[in-house]
Amino acid sequence: MRVPQGGARFFIMNKNKYVNGILPMILINFSIGSVYCWTLFKEHIWEYTGFSHSVTEWAFSLAIFCLGMSAAFGGRIVEKDPNKSAFMTFVMFTSGWLITGYGIYSKNAAIMVAGFGVVQGVGLGLGYITPVKTLMIWMGNKKGFAAGLTIAGFALAGVLANPLIAFLLERMAVYQVFWLLGGVYGVCLFTASKLLHRPEYHEQASEEEHQEFSVRAIIATPKFAFLWFVFFVNITAGLALISQEKQIYLHIGETNVATIVALVSIAALFNLAGRLSMASLQDHLRAKHGPYYLMAGLSISVALLAVLMPGSVVMAFVLIGVVQFFFGCGFSCMPNILHQNWGMKYLSTVHGLMLSAWAVAGLVGNQVASHMLDTYGVRPLYLMLAVLFAVEAVALVTWVRVSSRDRVLEPRVRSSQRERESVSGAVPA
Repeated sequence: MRVPQGGARFFIMNKNKYVNGILPMILINFSIGSVYCWTLFKEHIWEYTGFSHSVTEWAFSLAIFCLGMSAAFGGRIVEKDPNKSAFMTFVMFTSGWLITGYGIYSKNAAIMVAGFGVVQGVGLGLGYITPVKTLMIWMGNKKGFAAGLTIAGFALAGVLANPLIAFLLERMAVYQVFWLLGGVYGVCLFTASKLLHRPEYHEQASEEEHQEFSVRAIIATPKFAFLWFVFFVNITAGLALISQEKQIYLHIGETNVATIVALVSIAALFNLAGRLSMASLQDHLRAKHGPYYLMAGLSISVALLAVLMPGSVVMAFVLIGVVQFFFGCGFSCMPNILHQNWGMKYLSTVHGLMLSAWAVAGLVGNQVASHMLDTYGVRPLYLMLAVLFAVEAVALVTWVRVSSRDRVLEPRVRSSQRERESVSGAVPA
């Protein structure tokens, strides 16, 4: 048995999709997906530190913003060396959790926000895009399933970590939980950085991939702009609920902590199911955006029902479950949509650029939701969601029309050295 080269040289084994694709993907996403457990931490942070609600909301908002922007700027690293980006994820994410714990321990809001929002946020973005293209190549013709499986790992963290975190918070100080889990996640991420291996890419290049690639050209096209907006609206609406799940249940009279934790954990399962099922469905569809129609239609319908029954715990759970399902669907279906429209060669770059929508939504979704919930209650929040999903539906229909007229990446020729350098950086110069 030979010693594998590259990032997997740390381990003595032959390279295969399970050990060098699926396992590191699970380890990375299990770790970074814990960002969605923030709703469980907030009250414990308030009680221990005396921080205002706005401090914890901004910590989460900055984490999502830095996630999206580091993904947009990190495309070059992922395209060239996914092991390097995985190791950078280990360093930034682990450091972020340890710094966050120290900020809480010292009751220093600036340190906590910097640790969770900025340092961890950068690790989130790099970790999120690192395994996607790699596993899509490993899985061959099942690219939709591969993308869904990759991004489902992100949702799986909520399913597994929610009850674990709730258990730890009942027995340890909140800063100790951050330190403990920071160590656990550090081991997972370091192992993943050594195991991950991207096989050679053999798929026949598309027409777009044969042409000179320009980031400026991509972001300037209506095809990219409308898809970005669809993604942005769906994330904004999803974050508005995910970041406030526990607080929504408290507002409508459910005060049993065990019940709330159970509901939050079950809702995370919907997120996981949406990622796997809809992305797998893509492999059987000619138009890879097909699941987005279902996403828009059902989201509008359930949000309007919730407006009519704002005091119902059951209706709140149904709405959160549906939104979680399609929130996951939006993320897991995106890579295959991008592959169909822009090809595989620069998928990590285009995917990173698209995730800038997540960055902007991170500054909007939970901030607006927190304000509306505290000021007006749940019914206006539900109504806002219904409006957002209606806007998303209009943008989706517009994108379908635009993309049908824009199948080839424009402009066709970009020959300057500066353009090529800006492309490799995955951001416009």
